[in-house]
Amino acid sequence: MQKLIIITGDLAAGKSTLAASLSEQLKIPFITKDSLKEIACDIIGYSSREDNRLLSITATNDMIYFFKQCANVGTDIILEANFRQNELMELESLVDQYDYQVVLIVLTGDIPLLYQRFLDRLVNRHIAHRSMNLEESLDKFAEYINNLRNEDLVFFPHHIDMTNLDEDEVTQNALEIIHNELGD
Repeated sequence: MQKLIIITGDLAAGKSTLAASLSEQLKIPFITKDSLKEIACDIIGYSSREDNRLLSITATNDMIYFFKQCANVGTDIILEANFRQNELMELESLVDQYDYQVVLIVLTGDIPLLYQRFLDRLVNRHIAHRSMNLEESLDKFAEYINNLRNEDLVFFPHHIDMTNLDEDEVTQNALEIIHNELGD
């Protein structure tokens, strides 16, 4: 049975870093929503928050398309994004259709720490990620994070609180979860 590893969770929790690390460790390709969104933004651009939301929707739809192509040939894959319930439901349908095993890893953390990480990396982030105005206040950032945390995750979630862990520890925790769930 083929494997789908989904990495999701809080903003600035290290989802893309974890996906890249797991890809290297497990020799499984990975796709990140942010990378696809940046590519689309470089080609199309955007002029409003709504345009930027459409870039996000397009990037997520592209990820689901890529997963379907991998599923057609039975390839393991890692997908990373801050998935919403409807997107996970679409993946669930494909998982059932193609008989994949799924591990859902949710990265969380202390909200003030995540907010500071979000602010620290904002200056170096691609323009595609600067339209939400979450840097305006910790309260607005916390509200966004809490709304994400309240989404139904469809698949059984394995939470990793990255607050007191370094990147290697987060990767090791994720590898343990994957091994326990998938047996590899």
